[in-house]
Amino acid sequence: MTDQLVSLPASFERQAARTPDAVALADGEELTYAQLDARANRLARLLAGKGIGPGDVCAVLLGRSVELVVSLLAVLKTGAAYVPVDPEDPHERVAWVLSDSAARAVLTSASVADVPMPAAEGHELPVLRWHTPDFQDELEAQDAAPLGETEKVRPGGPDDAAYVIYTSGSSGRPKGVVVEYRALGAYLTYARNSYPSVAGVCLLHSSVSFDMAVTTLYAPLTAGGTVRITDLTDSRPVAGEEPPTFLKVTPSHLALLRDAVPHCSPSRQLVVGGEMLTGTTLDNWRRANPGTEVVNEYGPTEAAVGCCVRTVAPGAEVGPGAVPIGRATPGTRLYVLDAGLDRVAPGGTGELYIAGDQLARGYLNQPALTAGKFVADPYGPPGSRMYRTGDVVRERPDGELEFLGRMDDQIKIRGYRVELGEVEAAVIGHPAVRHAVVTVREEPGRGARLVAYAVPETGEHIEPHDVLKHVGSSLPDYMVPSAVVLMRALPLTANGKLDAKRLPAPDSTTRTGYTAPGTAAERTLCDLVGELTGVARVGLDDDFFALGGDSVLAARLASRARKEGMHFSLRDILHGRTVRALAGDLP
Repeated sequence: MTDQLVSLPASFERQAARTPDAVALADGEELTYAQLDARANRLARLLAGKGIGPGDVCAVLLGRSVELVVSLLAVLKTGAAYVPVDPEDPHERVAWVLSDSAARAVLTSASVADVPMPAAEGHELPVLRWHTPDFQDELEAQDAAPLGETEKVRPGGPDDAAYVIYTSGSSGRPKGVVVEYRALGAYLTYARNSYPSVAGVCLLHSSVSFDMAVTTLYAPLTAGGTVRITDLTDSRPVAGEEPPTFLKVTPSHLALLRDAVPHCSPSRQLVVGGEMLTGTTLDNWRRANPGTEVVNEYGPTEAAVGCCVRTVAPGAEVGPGAVPIGRATPGTRLYVLDAGLDRVAPGGTGELYIAGDQLARGYLNQPALTAGKFVADPYGPPGSRMYRTGDVVRERPDGELEFLGRMDDQIKIRGYRVELGEVEAAVIGHPAVRHAVVTVREEPGRGARLVAYAVPETGEHIEPHDVLKHVGSSLPDYMVPSAVVLMRALPLTANGKLDAKRLPAPDSTTRTGYTAPGTAAERTLCDLVGELTGVARVGLDDDFFALGGDSVLAARLASRARKEGMHFSLRDILHGRTVRALAGDLP
């Protein structure tokens, strides 16, 4: 049996047997491999006893924690698939994912607010809550030995689903990408072979609803490494703690690593993915970390995390423009094709198609969409498929690929896939909005920024903040526009199409009024907001995001404020938005 056909849970169990006393997980407490394996075994046996096994989906509604990791491993040990759900997401989105995925059970915590649970097969959806007496008693009663094949609900195999990750959908609803054990195993084999530093210390800092976490969680746990759970937006150095050996981030994180959390920069390997990486952005970080190897990793969720890579060795020069995405990972085939599915000669541009071992099964409950995106591969073995990415690329003379842009309205915001249609649907859902369009604006030093342009219903008055609040009630934070521009009508071309060139830039200088800061804390915060957004005079009631802020700048604001003795989280900024709200409880 080849390494990639060994399932993830089996790979983890083998590692636990080899290094039972090594630290596998650190989050305030430290768990050895033996301890983590035993906890996951107990939960897996509990889930199997409730009828969960291969072919089923179990939702995991937990933040980054020991319980999250135990829950994910336990679901995989049963042979079922997990669907990760961020507890910070709006209730409406959470309820949709739970219903659409037909989850058989939900693993969550007593600290997670109640979410409306849909019925499953005519019965109330079972909810298992960590840190509740009944659940803890039931868990402790289980055997800690590995779950035997005969104990599983039904036989499983590499073609079973391992996880379902929901990405933004153009229809206004997120869509679930089904990734099988075979594809996951193929990617992890690549990651262990190509990223030896995962055997050291890795940081788990992203939500598991973003497949970046697949690399930073499972690669180390199947290679003998330690996963340290942290938060790049609110991470404090610990005395005596060594920097990680491996880290995976989006390009938007690089400024944060450079300015706010340099102690989180890895000593051996940095993998960057999720967005276009430029040499300028990269070099700003490399100057402070000249000995670290950097890997630009490209890959949609539909191709199991990363399927095309370009390595930048320490000391190697990188031009100021886009860093090439490189070459295919082992077992992956990449084609640059024209509209007729003919190969494009090197130097020409075409759409990137992906085939091979890492391909996902398709979209959950959406056969038509699956058939349109996962098409027959005319260049591969009989019966093989390829995925049409919608990405425009060019093959260089040296065989490496360059990413040039998208063929549709899909964009990436801090590594998350965003369909503009889904955001527009949320904006138009505001009862006082008649028409709306959402665009992405690229700003020097800030990257991509979502801006909504809204036309009010006749006679209606709209406050931009109310629109943003409405959108935030149904979409996750990264999909909420940073500004809303109100217009009498959307500009059109002569043939009636939207004239995007005539959409005005958000004017951060036009505000309802200026209220000067009064306390020392308010003055300091106003100064910090001004420095980060480039606005000369910031008042108590100016909206941080309307001034040009985004979640990365918000993280830097939280870090800068902490150095001044003021403590609030990124979440506080996302919801408070103004200096008045943030300084309300400060001395």
